[in-house]
Amino acid sequence: MNIIDFGAIGEYALALLPYVPMTLALSVVATALGIVIGLVMALVKMSRVPVLSQLNAVLVSYLRGTPILVQLLLNINAVPIAVLYLNHAFGTEFDALVLSPFVVAAFTFALNEAASGSESIRAALLSVDRREIEAAHALGMTSWQTLRRITIPIASVVAFPTLVNNFIGMLKASSLAFVVSVVEVTAYAKIIGGRDYRYFEAYLATAIIYWAMTVVVEQLARVIERRMQRPPAGGDRSGGRSGGRAVDRNRGGTGGGTVDRDRTLEQLGV
Repeated sequence: MNIIDFGAIGEYALALLPYVPMTLALSVVATALGIVIGLVMALVKMSRVPVLSQLNAVLVSYLRGTPILVQLLLNINAVPIAVLYLNHAFGTEFDALVLSPFVVAAFTFALNEAASGSESIRAALLSVDRREIEAAHALGMTSWQTLRRITIPIASVVAFPTLVNNFIGMLKASSLAFVVSVVEVTAYAKIIGGRDYRYFEAYLATAIIYWAMTVVVEQLARVIERRMQRPPAGGDRSGGRSGGRAVDRNRGGTGGGTVDRDRTLEQLGV
């Protein structure tokens, strides 16, 4: 009698591979949406907008203070109730089950990603040298242009390692989506384990799949991080700041300041 069927581990691993795209899609969508929401949360906290700042603080506290599993179960039941309430209040006839479990799970994970990543994003935004922002304003950029072309690109390099770690965490947290009927790697492992009563082998194969995905993500992140930190081709490699030099030269009152300003504007795409 074989206590552990090692052959079944390989068979289960192959059977789980078709469900890897679902796990990756859930993780990518949740992380991307979470970064966008987290950026908005960080900007609201930095700008200290009345009312919005307080609401943002309450939402972050709730998301951090409650388990993701509980939020999934709460949201999957809250959506039909909200739709039924809208139908009753406005006389509409929307389907109470209109949203798929994938959408509910992705949105729930995205909110958690936003709550946990907003502080990292805020710290990355604050790490941008103030002189970079002042130089952009001196070149005539609006606050939105400065944020989009200067602050966010520089802050993304600082925040990238943390965001990669958050994505790896999301990759593993996506295994909870089976509780809302999303059939991904963990859900199908539970199905085939129950079919053959080989739960250990099924979950061991699941662990191997997640481990392999994590290793691949880590290696890709290292390559991307090296490219992000590499200076642009043909750019200034002396470590100076083109925008800052342009502002300094303009302050000097020399005729070359205008040329440097126009050149800097051209490089920034303004």
